[in-house]
Amino acid sequence: MAPRFTKRFVSRSIGCVLGCAGLMSGCELENASVPHIISGPSVPSPVPLRAPYVWDTRDELVVWTGNLVSRGSFSIDSDDSNGAIAIQLAGPSGMLVLRGPDIDPPARAIRAVRIRYRWLPDSGRTSLSLWAAFDATNATPPDLQPRAFATLDAGGGWQEIELRQSPPLDVRYLYFGTYSLGTGVLKLDTITLVGG
Repeated sequence: MAPRFTKRFVSRSIGCVLGCAGLMSGCELENASVPHIISGPSVPSPVPLRAPYVWDTRDELVVWTGNLVSRGSFSIDSDDSNGAIAIQLAGPSGMLVLRGPDIDPPARAIRAVRIRYRWLPDSGRTSLSLWAAFDATNATPPDLQPRAFATLDAGGGWQEIELRQSPPLDVRYLYFGTYSLGTGVLKLDTITLVGG
C-alpha cells in the first residue's frame, strides 16, 4: 500500500510541476509575440561629406571599412583615384559586409545607390553579383531591409552602375554584400545615394 501511495503522490507532484511549468511557459509565449528589436552597432561619421550622400575621398571612404560592422579584407587604394576601397574577395569561403555610416537625419526618397567600380578577377569568372541592403525608416514591414542587386563586369577601366530598388526609401544606412564564387579585387571609388 505504501509504495502505491508514494507512486500516486509522486505522479501527482510531477503533474503539478508540469502544469505550473506549462502555465509559466504560456506567459512567456504570450510575451514572445511582442517583437523585441535590438539595435546593431552604430557607425558614426566623423568626416563631413563634400557633397550630400556622396562618399568619394579617402577620408570619406575609410569610414566604410574602419567600423565594428564591416567584415572582409579591405584597404584604401590610391593608385588610380583619389582613394578607393579595395576589397580582396576570396571566393565562396570569403565574407563581405561593407557597412556605411549612419545617416542622421535619414536620406529621404532614395531610389538607388550608384557605385563607380573596377572588378579585377584573378581568373575565370568575369562577372560578380553584388547586393546593397537599405535600412530605412519607411520599409514595409518595418523590420525588412530591402535589397537591390547588380552584376558587375570585369574590366580594366572604371565603370558606373546603379543598384535600384522601389519604392523610394528614407535610408538610415546601407551596406553591401556579394555572392562571389571567384577571387579577385573589387574597388569602389565612389558611393552615391540617388534620390527621387
